[in-house]
Amino acid sequence: MKLSLSKILKKLHISNINHSKHSYDSNGNESSKGNVDKNNNGNIDTNTSTSTGNGNGNVIRSSSEENLKTKTEDDTATAQATSTSVSVCPITPKCVPSINFHGDTKELQTQIDNANFGNANGHANRHSTVRATATNSKANLHASIATASSGKCPFRHGTVYTNPYPGYVHGNPKRGICPNGCRPEMNSNGNELESPKDALVREAMEYILLYYHERGNDMKAVGAKDGSTFLTKVDRMEEVRKSIDTTGTYEHTFDELQHGAQVAWRNAPKCANRKYWGQLKLLDCRKVESNKGMFDSCIQHLTKAMACGSSEAYVSVFKPAPPALPGKAITGPRIWNNQLLSYAAYNEGGKVIGDPSNLRFTEMLKERFGWDGPPDGKKGPYDYLPLVVQADPKGPPELFEVPSCAPPVHIHHPRYPELSSLDMQWYPIPAVTALDLTLGGIVYTAVPFNGWYANTEVLRDLTDESRYNMLAPVAKALGMDADTKPGEAPLWKDEVMCILSMAVYHSFKTAKVAMIDHHTLIDMFWVWYHNELKQRKYCPVNWKWVIPPMSSSTNRAYLGLNKAQEYTLKPAYIAGASPFQLETAHFGPRDTTKAGKDFVRAVYVALFCSRCIARIRARKTPLLIVYASITGNAAKHASDLGAILRPCAQVSFFDACGINPPKEVIPLIQSATLTIFISSTQGNGELPSTSHKFFSFLFDKNRSLLNGKQCAVLGFGSSAYPIFCGAATHLSKKLSENGAKEVVPRGECDSVKGERKEFNDWTAKLVTKMALMPSASPLVLKLLANMKENTASSLIRTRNMLNSITVELFTTEEVQNAAAQLYMTTRRGSVAGRRRSTLDSASNGGVDEEDGQSQNKRLLQIVGNSDLRDSHNELLEGVVKSRDDIISNAIDGGGNETTASRKTSLVKIDMQSCGNPPYEPGDHIRVIPRNVISLEELQSFVSHLSSSRDTGNLTLDDHIYVSFDEDIPRSELAVSLPLLHGSLGQLFPLDYFFENQVALEAPISMQACLDLSGLASGAKDKAILKGIGYSKKEYENMSSLYGMKWIDVFKTFPSLSKRINLDFLLCNMKMNHPRSYSIASCKDIVGSELHMVVGRFIYSRGGSKIEVGVCSNFLTSVEPGDEICFKLDRVVSFHHPLDPSCPIIFICTGTGFAPIRGLLQKRMYLQSRGEKLGPAYLIFGSRSSSEGLFHDEIMDLQNQSIITKVYFCYSREKGMKREYTMD
Repeated sequence: MKLSLSKILKKLHISNINHSKHSYDSNGNESSKGNVDKNNNGNIDTNTSTSTGNGNGNVIRSSSEENLKTKTEDDTATAQATSTSVSVCPITPKCVPSINFHGDTKELQTQIDNANFGNANGHANRHSTVRATATNSKANLHASIATASSGKCPFRHGTVYTNPYPGYVHGNPKRGICPNGCRPEMNSNGNELESPKDALVREAMEYILLYYHERGNDMKAVGAKDGSTFLTKVDRMEEVRKSIDTTGTYEHTFDELQHGAQVAWRNAPKCANRKYWGQLKLLDCRKVESNKGMFDSCIQHLTKAMACGSSEAYVSVFKPAPPALPGKAITGPRIWNNQLLSYAAYNEGGKVIGDPSNLRFTEMLKERFGWDGPPDGKKGPYDYLPLVVQADPKGPPELFEVPSCAPPVHIHHPRYPELSSLDMQWYPIPAVTALDLTLGGIVYTAVPFNGWYANTEVLRDLTDESRYNMLAPVAKALGMDADTKPGEAPLWKDEVMCILSMAVYHSFKTAKVAMIDHHTLIDMFWVWYHNELKQRKYCPVNWKWVIPPMSSSTNRAYLGLNKAQEYTLKPAYIAGASPFQLETAHFGPRDTTKAGKDFVRAVYVALFCSRCIARIRARKTPLLIVYASITGNAAKHASDLGAILRPCAQVSFFDACGINPPKEVIPLIQSATLTIFISSTQGNGELPSTSHKFFSFLFDKNRSLLNGKQCAVLGFGSSAYPIFCGAATHLSKKLSENGAKEVVPRGECDSVKGERKEFNDWTAKLVTKMALMPSASPLVLKLLANMKENTASSLIRTRNMLNSITVELFTTEEVQNAAAQLYMTTRRGSVAGRRRSTLDSASNGGVDEEDGQSQNKRLLQIVGNSDLRDSHNELLEGVVKSRDDIISNAIDGGGNETTASRKTSLVKIDMQSCGNPPYEPGDHIRVIPRNVISLEELQSFVSHLSSSRDTGNLTLDDHIYVSFDEDIPRSELAVSLPLLHGSLGQLFPLDYFFENQVALEAPISMQACLDLSGLASGAKDKAILKGIGYSKKEYENMSSLYGMKWIDVFKTFPSLSKRINLDFLLCNMKMNHPRSYSIASCKDIVGSELHMVVGRFIYSRGGSKIEVGVCSNFLTSVEPGDEICFKLDRVVSFHHPLDPSCPIIFICTGTGFAPIRGLLQKRMYLQSRGEKLGPAYLIFGSRSSSEGLFHDEIMDLQNQSIITKVYFCYSREKGMKREYTMD
């Protein structure tokens, strides 16, 4: 006879229920804290208190009578008796053993007395003793009812376990997620101490407890409304236990199954979208028996999900697997695919087309089912995989093609139409099929489940290297340089990821398919997570999966969840059998005989190749190139030198100005047989300031490292400066002091006279010396023999590159008309969709269908794209507020100022227009110069250029658009042809091109002279150009007489008129590169202004011709209102000391006062704040007192005690001894 819980308690007359006070540590172990005394009746009395929960979801529980009260009337029983008392442990159900009695009261009492109430870790602690007196009766009190009556897990989540038990945090297996354990007892081998039937009963009872706790009241209300019968909890538990005893299993009701699937989603640690767990809708497919029926149900699932735009979550549940025997795998209906929708992958000649993650599955479909792509035979990167379903685990699986019920989403961007050319797409619904649902001891092996995408999920699918790996193609489509040069950081990836992320989100929203952005998702999860902790006291989280892969640290969850606990709660979605396990189970192991032979053959080939490669590498000379570059010129030549030497040497690079720790160079130098130092020159013949730390480490702290090492030095500088290639000279001196030996004389490349010729000559000497070394390999000799041939092929390659350039010319009127037409077309569209709609209509001929001219369509596309290039511009643009000439000396006899006049100016720039960026005194400003050339002279130069236009000469108002057809990496193009690289994809007028982009006053290189000799029509010009192209001496003589500037090329060589086109100039001329100046102001004093002190640089190339520096001439000629493009560079080593009381000595000459002026203004600001200033001494050198810069300002600063004392040194003061600052 089975008795309900209330009847059993009434028959036993259990009363006077008192409780022991318990607390539990983080491992679930009990520590008794109550004082236990026996009363006169032999009953146990203890102190009582309530339960509390901490912030980690753990509960420290002490029992009270109130804790034993259950939620329903069937669980509540109160009886009065004076002869009995009971103290029950109110912890996890697993702490309560199974109690059965089939005899008299004595037998029942014996079982109860001998009951072990163990703690969560399986320790046999007796929390209490149960004594009862009852009448004779026969009943069966099952463990399920005992579990329901005696107590519940304080978290109400039932058993938390898998095998092995995952309830731990960050690899700590001792830290349980519940202070009461909530896992079954284990033996010494870690196996569960319960049979499969006992496990089924336990998990069934736990889920019923959970279900009635969360759904009981709701279902009662439903039953009362429609008149249906809803079983009480105890009755349902008895019904389930009876079904298990009879059939070995039981069946869930619809609502139990739906709620269980919802809770399993709620318990999924890796999902951040669990807020909507309660909205999951069940599609009950448990009656489906055939493969066709399963496939039709899956298609119905996709159809329902797509009908609402994937904004609702569905789960289709097919019939469960039968109970598995011990040690046997779970078998049930299966969907072999990992998702209902996924893309195939094909291995075509060693290249994977499609989704590489599905390559093995696609090959299995071909071998086992004969599927080799779509029915039409056209394979592509986005082909839907067919579904393989198996309704009966003993029956055959069947393959079905997926119909077009879920059209893919095509990825495009409203402002970057170039992305559309890549034809990227993705399926609209993530419908997972690779998980099993374990619910109340029953396992459902086919449960396709869909939600909706977050934008970062699709983003990773498209960009991960193991998936579609689209980062570089997207960058190329956007016109970005996806090749990282030595010393550069690959930050282009971040920009591409950001643009593509917006494109994915925009595309899904445009297609009316649900998608959530990662910021909203994680913010929403953060709130839901804390609500769960507050309501349920637990919430499992896998931090690595929940935190978005982009902008991770922009939300509170990034640090707030870094110690969140991950564990498995049931109901749960757990990993099911893989398709390859299913393949083996049905078809048997694959015949690996042929594959094995192919594999062994491939291994032998790989070993042979690896040995050959090892031998070749062993013959190569280990070589290290250390470079220090400011503007990138030295880095460019270091890259060129590495490319030349790589066929015969194992070349390694190290950036002396980079962020890598200097100690990383030690093993590189130790292993290298030759170390090459390449450096540019900064300031007064110095090494780049950002390389000082590295060279101090190398030369001062590790002097023995270079002792006996073979080295070479190559320097870059300008002979126009007093100290030419001073950095290279310094390196040679330091190498000698440290015991190193230079194998070839130091190379010094002059930017004034053409550095490429010197670079090539020095490289030839280096290779010749390497060939004479005892350790030289035949590869070095081969390289030396082929250098002339390589030079010839390089010229051929340059000519090929020249043929790949396309320069399109448009008149101002044409551009204006296209811009107006573009504006009128896009005016009607939304801001977000203007760009794409315009370009689509242009490409389809809808903008001007009547005209039908392809050039007009092309121009519309160019104009539509041209303003997008500004988003990649890193330059700041300020406005000249004033220019004060401190020194201005005329040279001509009339006393009028000329371009060769000595001049020093204080230039003030207003930065409000560029966002007022921050800076500190001592930082540098890099200015992009403009050519100070009259419009008449520019027009004259342009008129001599050849043009494909039939209308006559080019004018400065004409616009050009440059494109490049050859497939050359952008990084290589930036190094070899910087002007062409900087002009690609931009539409600008010729006056802007020649004023800003082109270095018109740069010298014509020797190589360009050789190329020009082939274009000259006059015999005299041809002979001269050819002569100076081959002879360095003749080139220098010509430069000293005529300057050899590009702006004068048609004056010096008249026969070149109409023989040079823009394509040639793009391949041979240089860009105007930025020049650095010290900032001469303090932002705290001047506000949004930035001050510069610039002296016009005057020099000669050895002859009578006087020349001026391009940037200094530009800055000393600007007028208020002119625009200046610049960048700001921080120079932390020259900032003001953090301690204002620190004594300071300032030493400067001439315009070198600029950074000191800013530092003195900083002291003025500190003084205004009440800071105590230390003494400051200024030693200022100049030619004479009449040329003393800022004399009045310096004296004012001394009067204000900003400067303690000033010392002036004059080198040309009349009647005084010459003094210098270094004296």
